[in-house]
Amino acid sequence: MSFDIVRGKISKPEQTKQLIEQVSKYMVEQNDEGTLYLGYPLTASSDSAVTIDALLVTVNRGMTAFIFGDSSESEDILMEQQDSLYYHIDYYLKKYNNLREGRNLAFSPIVITILPTKIDVHNTQYYFITNNEVVESIKGLKAFNNSLYRRLCEVLQKVSEIKPRKKRNNVKSNSSYGGIIKKIEKEIANLDQWQKKAAFEIPEGPQRIRGLAGSGKTIVLALKAAYLHTQYPDMKIAVTFFTRSLHQQYINLISDFVKELSGEKVEWENLDILHAWGSNSEKGIYSKVARNVNITPYSLTSAMNKFGRETAFSGACNELLGFINSEYKPTYDAVLIDEAQDMPSEFFKLVYRDTKEPKRIVWAYDELQNLSEVEMPSLEEMFGIDEAGNLKINIDNQEDEAKRDIILPICYRNPPWMLTLAHALGFGIYHKPIVQMFDTLKIWTEIGYTVKSGKLKPNNSVKLARKNAATPEYFEDLLKKEDSIIVKNFVANEKQYLWVAEEIFKNIHDDELDPDDILVIFPDTYFAKRDYKNFEKYLNQKNINSVLAGVTTERDIFRESGCITCSHIYRAKGNESPMVYILNSNFCATGMELIKLRNIIFTAVTRSRAWVRICGVGEDMDVLENEINKCIDNDFELVFKIPTAEQMERTRRLNRERSTEEKEKVTKAKTSVSELIEQLERGELDPELIPELKTLLNVINKRS
Repeated sequence: MSFDIVRGKISKPEQTKQLIEQVSKYMVEQNDEGTLYLGYPLTASSDSAVTIDALLVTVNRGMTAFIFGDSSESEDILMEQQDSLYYHIDYYLKKYNNLREGRNLAFSPIVITILPTKIDVHNTQYYFITNNEVVESIKGLKAFNNSLYRRLCEVLQKVSEIKPRKKRNNVKSNSSYGGIIKKIEKEIANLDQWQKKAAFEIPEGPQRIRGLAGSGKTIVLALKAAYLHTQYPDMKIAVTFFTRSLHQQYINLISDFVKELSGEKVEWENLDILHAWGSNSEKGIYSKVARNVNITPYSLTSAMNKFGRETAFSGACNELLGFINSEYKPTYDAVLIDEAQDMPSEFFKLVYRDTKEPKRIVWAYDELQNLSEVEMPSLEEMFGIDEAGNLKINIDNQEDEAKRDIILPICYRNPPWMLTLAHALGFGIYHKPIVQMFDTLKIWTEIGYTVKSGKLKPNNSVKLARKNAATPEYFEDLLKKEDSIIVKNFVANEKQYLWVAEEIFKNIHDDELDPDDILVIFPDTYFAKRDYKNFEKYLNQKNINSVLAGVTTERDIFRESGCITCSHIYRAKGNESPMVYILNSNFCATGMELIKLRNIIFTAVTRSRAWVRICGVGEDMDVLENEINKCIDNDFELVFKIPTAEQMERTRRLNRERSTEEKEKVTKAKTSVSELIEQLERGELDPELIPELKTLLNVINKRS
């Protein structure tokens, strides 16, 4: 028996509590399966919206809407309430072909009014009961057609509008890549139980949403923003993020969801979609607060000049916090933060100051996508402590309350073997030594892995595999592992670029993919523009149109119809494509700041919804290819010995992100050592003349 409660806007707490008790009792007694939605938003007509007090959907009894009524009302008024709600439900559901039989609904929705005291009603078409009669009333309903349950859930979970709008009329073969991705797109419809809670539950305070890449965090935040906007139209809401190309995506999603929820358009004066930083010409959370306190916001360049490249945003936010006094009036009633892993702790303090009580701050993240460190800052670092030394926010889940801390364990974007490979490369599971590790080891099971052998304890050997329950079935049914992941190692960049261009030509002309189904990622952001220009020549030879996202397009545009998208990793993050080519993957194999490099390859691999081609050149690509082959040989399971805390601390220090000054020191030292080695090999120097070499060897031996 699977029974879920989604706590939305609750107008009558005591009656709601009593209903939950009775419905829970029914579900256990009858071993039924379903969801009880509290404060369910229903689109009724173009000029009217309705929120249902409680809506129960079960496999065995279908859909039942509950009204919390008043026994003092007249019978006529009570019947009119039921008639009105029934009409709205019928009107709304008839819009969906898959819920109709001919001109009518394929089933009859039930509307029940729960009253504090019993009343006599002469018309048997209406249900008026007391709370004590809930269980028997549900049991007495007609059996439901199980085949309709999934279709009904899809409609009620408000995701019908996020199904792909692509017709894919060019697809002629069901077995082509285009045919396969068409089937996959049709499967991604229903919200799972964790997504439902994350989207519709609104606690009195902050909420944290953790999830894998592809677990639906952006969809959930967009739906939550739309739900808040329709249920609390006077609420001032902000949705913010780090990747600029998410801007248009959020506009589209929220617009669609608001239309689904209310039948109306978004009142944009009360809902801001804005970048975390912003600029002099673009509204952002940081720049908006700065102007509120009459401070000129830093641009990226000016912030880097003052605070350094690595701490530009944190430095700008920290300085701004010093100008906000106790008289500052917060702007927002709720702030929703996507890509929270990319935000410095100072940014969260800024959001805290700009959010009204009860501090409805919702932040969603995936630890390995921050392209920097492995884990988020602590709650104390993010929001601070009060004068008594207590955390300013509380995200502990409480029984019978909306969830404040939610994990989304199911990955809908990536096949399970691809996600496992991404984690293997990201953590350096098959690298010696392991590159990084979760400080809290139970996160592995929380994000959808099962322990096949060993124990999740430091210094223990362990074998991890994706849980079946954390993976949609359609990946295994539609894709082949050996075709889903292909690794290519080339002797020269020209060979790499030529092969990829030829493969893309084949994808478009033979595999029935559209050009905008294809994403090419350059991991090295610094040289991405140069690498694209070199690669573009080979695309032009094949008459393949392409764009470099944010460079040859507007800053917030990621795709253009008829063109493949090329992008550096920071632009690609937050986006996805059926086919992904990662060029020059060798950039992520070895070197300084290895944690950052491995998070880049993790993010790149997890952009793919079906197929990924990991391409590279040279000895560093040999390193990456060797790790990939070990993962494949282990049947896409993670087999490793968990490092001790001391080992991980040493590895973290070694592989952490470096300041510009540190990089210069390392580069200078490497150059000096290389020159010394060359002079010794050529016989230009006698080692006996350099006694410091022995000291150097002793230092190295002590550190190793």
